[in-house]
Order: sequence, then structure tokens, then C-alpha cells
Amino acid sequence: MANPMQKKSRRSFLLGILVAVLIMGIVVAILLMQIMRMQQAEEERVASQIKVYALNMNVKSGQIITPDMLSQIETSRDAVPTNAVQDVTDYYLVDQDGNQIVTVVTDEETKETATAVIINGEEHILNNIEGNTATYTIQNEQTRTEETRTITMEGTPVMAKIDMQEKTVLTSNSIAQADDLVSDSTRLQEYNMIMLSTGLTTDDYIDIRLRMPSGLDYVVVSKKKIEVPIVDGVESASTIWVNLTEEETLMMSNAIVEAYMMEGAILYTTKYIEPGMQVASTPTYIPSEAVINLVQSDPNIVEEAKTAMISRFNSYAEQTRNSINGEISQTEEEDRETNLNTGVSTEVTTAQEQRQTYLEALAGGE
Repeated sequence: MANPMQKKSRRSFLLGILVAVLIMGIVVAILLMQIMRMQQAEEERVASQIKVYALNMNVKSGQIITPDMLSQIETSRDAVPTNAVQDVTDYYLVDQDGNQIVTVVTDEETKETATAVIINGEEHILNNIEGNTATYTIQNEQTRTEETRTITMEGTPVMAKIDMQEKTVLTSNSIAQADDLVSDSTRLQEYNMIMLSTGLTTDDYIDIRLRMPSGLDYVVVSKKKIEVPIVDGVESASTIWVNLTEEETLMMSNAIVEAYMMEGAILYTTKYIEPGMQVASTPTYIPSEAVINLVQSDPNIVEEAKTAMISRFNSYAEQTRNSINGEISQTEEEDRETNLNTGVSTEVTTAQEQRQTYLEALAGGE
């Protein structure tokens, strides 16, 4: 039998082991709780992360955004705007022959960039970018002269609405489809004297055309996204809203006046079936000399639009204007004035009636 000292020693040993086990259990429990907290924190961190795209170069307003100028980053949702861009699938661009369109640095010192198309391994800087068309120049080896060629981009380019610096996170507010870009002179215009296509609805893309009594047909403005106002709970049957530049507004105003002056002339719309794939029509309507003079004296028209409009007039004025003037001359001057006055009066009356109905519908819905 063990003596009292041995018993006491054994009890102390067992007590020490028990205390050690308890301490170890507490430590293990604390460690497990810490690990669980860390795992939960990591899960919350991962759940709060978002993959967005940031610029890897400076971008100017109006410049095409291509995927090669973007870098994907992973960051906290709280650190970026809620409308940060997460998908750049639509940013990939090729021309009609499948050649890739990219952004290239044209000046290493200033970091100036430009949009280019890669053809047979060579980069060609794009010029005169308008919608999904552009031009580039090559050296003709045989004639030793520059040759200008035109490309059509598949799809509609995405363009910067504002100047942005490198590392800026791209957001939906900072970009726009090329068709949706708004210039300083763009204003929302309302028209109710145009014959609308059957089934035309908000967000459709249209051309507005002028058909002469003889059958001659001219594109006044091309590929415009329209909004059909809701009047008394239904879409208006005769009115559309459309964003137009100052140049396009003047074109429309002149075409409206001339349509009124010619009995049998009509302004009408044609609808794009696949606007994302279809190239915008080239405007073929030429304004009168009076409108050209107005453009030259109007400070609201940006210089670029002024130059393009005057250039088109000078290039095609004689042939087109002679055809239009010939149509107008077939209507007696007195009849032209009567048609004009009647048309304007009808337009004003229609606008007032539809506006009144629209306001009454709004009041009734409150």
C-alpha cells in the first residue's frame, strides 16, 4: 500500500494532468473559435469582393474603349461604384473582315493613344470614326501615293463620355454606345408631322426620310434611337421624341418646311431591324442655301458639325438641290404658301392637343 506521501503525490500528478487537459481544451476551443471567426471573416470578405475593370491608360472623351486598355481587378464592393463595369464582352471589336480593332500608344512620351485596326500584322490608325465606320490610309507602293480605305466595325463601339485617367474604374455612366453619345448641341426634339412605321416603339432605331411627289427619296437624319411618349396610358400614334444635334435639327426644320410646300411630299420613318449590326445610312438630303447661311452664322453649331455640313452641301448641292428645287417649282407659289400655312397650323394644333391630353393623363394618375 502506498504511503500518504505517495498518495498525495499521485493525486497532485493526476490533478496536474487534469488541469493541463482542461487548459489544453480551453486553448483548443479558443483556437477553434478563432479559426471559425477567421473562416467566417474570409467568407464575408470573398462574398464582398467584386471583379471590375479599370483603365490601364488615359482615355479622352469620345475615344473608343477596347478590351486591351482595361485590366480586371478584384476589390471590395464598398470601394467601387455600384454601376462599375463587370462585363466587357461587347467591347471586342473587329471589322467586316474579322481584323481586330485595338488601342495603340502613338507617343511614348505623352502617352497619346489612338484606335487602330490590325491588318496582316500591321497597325493602321483609324480616322473619321463615326458610328461603326472609320477610315485609314495606306501607302500605295505602285503609285507612291496615300490611299484611303473604309472599314465597318461589327457591332456598335463603346466610347468614353468623359476624359478619364489611368486606374479609373469604368462605370456605366462614363461610357456610352457610339449611337447614344450626346454632343454639346444635342437637344431632345419632338415631331408629330412624320408618318411613323407600323409597330414603332420606344428604343427603336430609325431613319427619317423625305419622299418627293416624283418618288425621289432622301435620308434627312439617320439611325436615331427614339422614344414614343405615353399619352393617356398608351403610346402616341403620331409623336416621337428624338435627340438631334444642332445640324440635324436644322436639317429636319428645312425638310419639314419643304415637305409642307410640296403637295404629295411626305416625311416618314424606316426602322432598323438589327441596329447593333446594321450600319447607319448616309444622309442624302441637302439643305437650302438659306439654311447653310444660318449654319455659318449660328454660334450654337460646333465647328466640326459646321464643316461636315458645308462640305456635304458643296459636294452634292448642285445635283440634289436642283432635283428638290425642280420639285418645288412644279407647285405654284400661292399653293406653296397655302400648303405651308396649313401644315404649320396643323402641326401646332396637333402638338397642343397631344400636350393637353398628356398633361391631363399625368394629372389623372396622381
